[in-house]
Amino acid sequence: MLKTEKGRDCVEDEIPPKIHNLQKLAEKATIFSKMSEKQKINLRKLNPLNIEARYPDYKNQLSANLNNDICQELINETEELLCWIKQQL
Repeated sequence: MLKTEKGRDCVEDEIPPKIHNLQKLAEKATIFSKMSEKQKINLRKLNPLNIEARYPDYKNQLSANLNNDICQELINETEELLCWIKQQL
């Protein structure tokens, strides 16, 4: 999803920003204001996973909070959001 949002910047002939905050990327891509409240909530749920998973200290903490059901829910929500984002490009 991060690459999709950064891709929108490339389509508009801009250099993609070097940030990993999904909400800020969505705002920069001018799609955040078009998102439903459910989509914004889903984006906010994904954001900590996107940022914190990049740092080793947080991996164990994240793993402790995730189980198969939560992961499947996140995958389903992400797929829906990704389809919507692609429609906006």
